[in-house]
Amino acid sequence: MSTEQVLLMGVARVQSPGMTQGEPEPGRTVWKPLAFVSTLMPRLDLAYKNLGYDVLGVPEPDRRAVLIHSDEAIMSDATRIVHVISHGSVAEDLNRSRAAANAEHIHMVPACGQVGNGTNVSHWVSTAHQQPEPTLFVVDLCRAGRAARLSELTRVPDGELNAWVIAATSPDLPAYDGRFSEAVAEVLEQIACHGLDTSPSLRFVRWDRVTRAIQQSLEALGSTQRLHTTPVDVSQELPELPFFPNPRWRHDTRLEKLHAVEAPVRAFVADLGAEHFIDRVGDHFVGRQSQLEWLATWLDDHRTGGLRVVTGAPGSGKSALLGALVCAGHEDIISAAPDIRAYLTAQNPDSVCSPNPLLAAIHARGRDLDTILTSLAAQWDRPAEPDRPWTMADLLAEISAMPNVPALVFDALDEAEDPHGLMRSLLLPMAKAVRPDGQPAVRLLVGTRRWGFEPLLDLAGSHEGLLDLDDVPPSEIRKDLRSHMLRRLAAMPQYSGPEQRSIRTTLADTMAEALTQNPDHMHEWGPFLVAQIFGQALETLPPAKETADAAALGASVPRNLPAVLELDVGSRPDNRALRAVLAAAAFAKGDGFPTEAIAAVAPEFAPELLADRTEKPGRAGKDQDLLQRIRTLLEAGSFYLRTGVESDGATLYRLFHQGLADYLQDQPYPVDDTARIEDT
Repeated sequence: MSTEQVLLMGVARVQSPGMTQGEPEPGRTVWKPLAFVSTLMPRLDLAYKNLGYDVLGVPEPDRRAVLIHSDEAIMSDATRIVHVISHGSVAEDLNRSRAAANAEHIHMVPACGQVGNGTNVSHWVSTAHQQPEPTLFVVDLCRAGRAARLSELTRVPDGELNAWVIAATSPDLPAYDGRFSEAVAEVLEQIACHGLDTSPSLRFVRWDRVTRAIQQSLEALGSTQRLHTTPVDVSQELPELPFFPNPRWRHDTRLEKLHAVEAPVRAFVADLGAEHFIDRVGDHFVGRQSQLEWLATWLDDHRTGGLRVVTGAPGSGKSALLGALVCAGHEDIISAAPDIRAYLTAQNPDSVCSPNPLLAAIHARGRDLDTILTSLAAQWDRPAEPDRPWTMADLLAEISAMPNVPALVFDALDEAEDPHGLMRSLLLPMAKAVRPDGQPAVRLLVGTRRWGFEPLLDLAGSHEGLLDLDDVPPSEIRKDLRSHMLRRLAAMPQYSGPEQRSIRTTLADTMAEALTQNPDHMHEWGPFLVAQIFGQALETLPPAKETADAAALGASVPRNLPAVLELDVGSRPDNRALRAVLAAAAFAKGDGFPTEAIAAVAPEFAPELLADRTEKPGRAGKDQDLLQRIRTLLEAGSFYLRTGVESDGATLYRLFHQGLADYLQDQPYPVDDTARIEDT
């Protein structure tokens, strides 16, 4: 049984003892009944229980009950949330002076109608802050915002605050009809269902994501109330607040450590397909053993030239190649996920570079110069001056004075925010910089597409440092493709048995042969990318039963990305909707789109996604059905997706390969549509 508790107190009817002939005595307030409380209490009770809480429900508490239960809850390490629904009383309700009326205090009116010692919610908040464990107060009272704006707590840093408040309305406005608690219940139910799409790497749903969802739910219910919450410093990262458990959280120490790695470094793990499961390294990293050996040897030998550039057509394997080097050599990744290096070493120890404390890594997708300079300075442990951003000149001066030459693996230059500006202002100066002892200031390895970056490619080529993956002999590519497909097939239940060995071999041989038999067109889309997706299609296609069937199936592999994508996606249930979701993700920038953004874009490419959308009373917005369907489609298309984490904890989605994104951006509508489908 859970040890975490919620105290839930609600008052539907307040006694009015000071009545004379139907009129209140002077100084007495008559509180109207709150019929909604009796409906909301059981709904909230169930919603909190579905999050794993024990709930102490206290209906119609008098002043003594409020005093006892609030004191016990605040002083207890077990109580995590206090939720109250009633009338709210301030000094003016008690005919006190106008000076007192401007005080911060807000009282919960108990069933007996007598406020005073023990009913002061503002005092509860102040007291809770002094306790060792954090407590959340969910306050559905008129003028509840006073409890969220206590002056004594406004100067406490977020990381030291132990009392947090979500209040129904502002310090001076009423709350209406329990709409706030109804919105809270709706959001709690959503959290229990899907965690508000919070990343599985986070144990709790973030504060800002929850409070924003409650406000949106309030608006969907037709309320004009505006939440007042504990103010936070938006310039700082919020502490992890333990109020809303994320049901999608996976207790995976490895994953948690990886998410602590800087985003520009962590992206290499995702591109290698190794973030979640070690066997996905085998699924997504394909061959290139001789090129890996060449680059790994160069990274370990500071006496050779300082610049290497890897280029090639989309899908040629640039990112997998650089990802393997970074995952084997970057100490932050080795510390978080040593199994990736172990796996790569088992494949071929000669192709694995040595762990290097001076190896930095930047995946440039969607990133600008300032972000990259800041990350490099942090990775090379260079001290930053307060309020002074890094410049290229400052960073070069710092690294040129380091005792040893650092190394940098820089991938996806062509996907950066300003790729040509980065080439001119960062990479070319870095490649040409020399230390006082004559050595290159940095050992620089860059991965990029070819077009538009001739100055960088020419500089690398002039020092025999250019590796064009399109120039690799077809026989070597064929060998790598065959090895990759054999690994994929051996992991598929329909092909893994000993009796399927000859079928596996025939299928891998014929597929590799088909993808490399026409060198003139082989690199238009990249045979490695096509092979990856064809391997995914084989998961759902009827398996070959005989070697002749295997030979025919392998020879039928599409020769380009559009054909193989349509083959796989077209064989899926809801294929038009799935394709629309992937097309929406193709337009994502940086680390990706959240679920809400994909839900906003995907119906443009498949209007039928809107067909079953309904407006349901009590739901936070009319698009909850659409969002749930999008979640299902994202799960179905997970092979094609990589995930990141937004600042509010939301899961971000993007396509696993830029070549795939380019195609779907150019062809977002189903290929059988001859004209754009308008949403009418």
